[in-house]
Amino acid sequence: MSENTYLKVDNLVVEYTSDGEIVHAVNDVSLRLDKGKTLGLVGETGAGKTTIAKAILGILPTPPAKVRQGSIELNGRNLLELPEKEMLKVRGKEISMIFQDPMTALNPVISVGKQISEAVILHENVDKATAKKRGIEMLEMVGIPGSRYDEYPHQFSGGMKQRVVIAMALACEPQLLLADEPTTALDVTIQAQVLEMIAELRKKFNTSMILITHDLGVVAKVCDDVAVVYAGEVIESGSLEDIFDHPTHPYTVGLFNALPKLTGDEKRLSPVEGLPPDPTNLPEGCKFSPRCPYATEECRNGIPKMCETGKGHYVRCHFATKFASEGQGVK
Repeated sequence: MSENTYLKVDNLVVEYTSDGEIVHAVNDVSLRLDKGKTLGLVGETGAGKTTIAKAILGILPTPPAKVRQGSIELNGRNLLELPEKEMLKVRGKEISMIFQDPMTALNPVISVGKQISEAVILHENVDKATAKKRGIEMLEMVGIPGSRYDEYPHQFSGGMKQRVVIAMALACEPQLLLADEPTTALDVTIQAQVLEMIAELRKKFNTSMILITHDLGVVAKVCDDVAVVYAGEVIESGSLEDIFDHPTHPYTVGLFNALPKLTGDEKRLSPVEGLPPDPTNLPEGCKFSPRCPYATEECRNGIPKMCETGKGHYVRCHFATKFASEGQGVK
């Protein structure tokens, strides 16, 4: 573990109870994030990425959610052991989150400027005039004229709403930013602008970030490290170069093979066959075994452990070492 490790998640297990059934959302997840770095969480819808972020921020809906085991250490403090009163001080000040849908993240009956200033008043112990000044500064920092401080969310476009949400998240200069697919609802041009802006603001404040996304292109542009999540587990993790240049887990390889390529003469893409497993009834062995072209009886019956195939490159697969030595990668 690096001396600069700022966030340390160990053996996190989160379950939901729904209609008498247990949904196994996060299963023994461990993550590391260094100060000032960006970690990308990649995986299909329903893999548990957002649940991991909500557990870190302490905003899981309880019930039905329950953290069954694990620890989440931020700068040496286990957030799961902090009382709610202390977590209120952490949220917004030390950790902030950019939610996927700005429409639901903003209050429609409060002006955007006031929503930014509220966070400043709560955490900075300043008067309303100072908070308003800070709110105006944050709007201008994300490219919105300060004169629009008193306008309401419905008066802004989708891209500008997302900028407001980013301004809210960064208003108190948090040390950790959780970005849950912050550009999914935006067109490509605005997406590029928002990503560039997030990168500039992160650099200015030396903020660490966890970026949740389906988009491997966004990961390549923004992230330092990557963790691939499948059925509530991290199945491969490493540096950006490890994952993009030497993908080893069959699922990771499948994700890359499903991407269109600028070179080559393939007429059809190669999707990962099948569907993610039902989280209320997960496979007994490797969670990916029903979809894996290399699966054996060992895979179907035995739960694989994380194996280090290179310095800092971990893979959850019975044959990880074999695939790595054979140079299994993007075709």
